[in-house]
Amino acid sequence: VKRHLDFALDVARQAGEVLLKYHGRILEQVWTGTTHFKTLADEENDALARSAIRETFPDHGILSEEGEPVRSKSPFTWVVDGVDGTNGFRSGFTDHFAFCIALCENGVPVVGVVNAAKRGEFYSASRGNGAFCNGERIRASGLENVNHALVCVDSGKTDPTSHLPFVRRLLQPDGVVDVIHTSCASVPLCLVASGVLHAHLATSPSPEDVAASVCVAREAGCRVTNLNGSGWGISNPSVLAANPVLHKKLFEVLGLGKEKK
Repeated sequence: VKRHLDFALDVARQAGEVLLKYHGRILEQVWTGTTHFKTLADEENDALARSAIRETFPDHGILSEEGEPVRSKSPFTWVVDGVDGTNGFRSGFTDHFAFCIALCENGVPVVGVVNAAKRGEFYSASRGNGAFCNGERIRASGLENVNHALVCVDSGKTDPTSHLPFVRRLLQPDGVVDVIHTSCASVPLCLVASGVLHAHLATSPSPEDVAASVCVAREAGCRVTNLNGSGWGISNPSVLAANPVLHKKLFEVLGLGKEKK
């Protein structure tokens, strides 16, 4: 795992330089859907990561936002997002954007690196070895009171309105203190890992949006599941992340039933 982590760290450092190079410039929007676009930074970072993966791990699969999937018989797949939070990156309304790279084994992240370059926050984690920001170990908040929780809620590109019923439940009089949304999944999930936020809910993200930060959050002590209550995986990338006690309480507040063991 160390070899894979070192590789991901190196790629993410290079990709962070690309983010800073283009941030603040007026970049052309290449529309890939009715409400979704990419920029030159997305394409450059995607090409950077794909080239490095092909050269170093030619037998591994690749799943990224900007390119066709590379299928493989290997149990390992690299999951890459050249710019998570492209809206904020291009417009400048927030610094919640990042380059994300994860290595998944049979669909489960074992390495995750998130470079939120504008924030100066470089998150990394590998299975069983803890989570770090700028080399310092991080831990999730121990908050257990749902009413005191600050929760980031995101939908994702798959179903942009799927989060709305959950927002209403969270904001009931006996719900959480507040709900925020920043058009980015990776950075808020890492902020849960570092204890700044208390929980993160993403109802329909793409795997590349959250795979790396799921690894970071899990290694920081979060319980990270999909909305069915099962452990997070590529095939069902919805996310609920919080410390184990708060996660269980939020699962009930959100009307998701009982968690699976």
